Amino acid sequence: MSYMDCKSKTTKKCAFLGGPGIGKTTLIKQLDVDYSMVGYASSVCLEFARTYIIRYGPPTSIFEQFLLYEGQKQVEDELSHCDIIFCDNATILSYVYGLILCDFKSPRETYALMKLYEWAMKDVSSYEIFYIPREFAFHPDGVIYQNEELAIKVDEKIKNFLDIMNVPYTVVKGAMETRIQTVKDKIGFVEKRSCAFNPVAE
Repeated sequence: MSYMDCKSKTTKKCAFLGGPGIGKTTLIKQLDVDYSMVGYASSVCLEFARTYIIRYGPPTSIFEQFLLYEGQKQVEDELSHCDIIFCDNATILSYVYGLILCDFKSPRETYALMKLYEWAMKDVSSYEIFYIPREFAFHPDGVIYQNEELAIKVDEKIKNFLDIMNVPYTVVKGAMETRIQTVKDKIGFVEKRSCAFNPVAE
């Protein structure tokens, strides 16, 4: 049986969530290497927000979160041919950032937040979610715009959202090797794979 004959019909989307500067991007790049080397059609899906910030600057309005949502959704959809993609962001985080930016005294902004929440709840089941807690000091890289105080606030908002909405997720922490093994144990990893990955819907 050839690789194309057994190509998976469903793309497994693994979203690695947490605030800025916790090693999400480094982790997903290594996972992509490991899975690609043994025959999975895998890819990294880098957050659209980073490109947006480089071009337009940090978002200051809740309404920009709709642009970020659509941009993130598009980059994920463009990888739908893959067996598995490793994302360092997810569409559901537009709601989390909306919580931080929302002026709750404004009916328009409150309504916008409600729509972001609706979209987040629609999308959340499409991801295998991994949460990475902050274990190291925050170091700005010239693009990530949060200071350490805001970065910690983002960490808390993301985890609170997952916990309050009872969203299943796996905590990934420790050294890089430990993090990688945690992910492989969760989603499966077959060395010298001869057929495509068949993700199990949960």
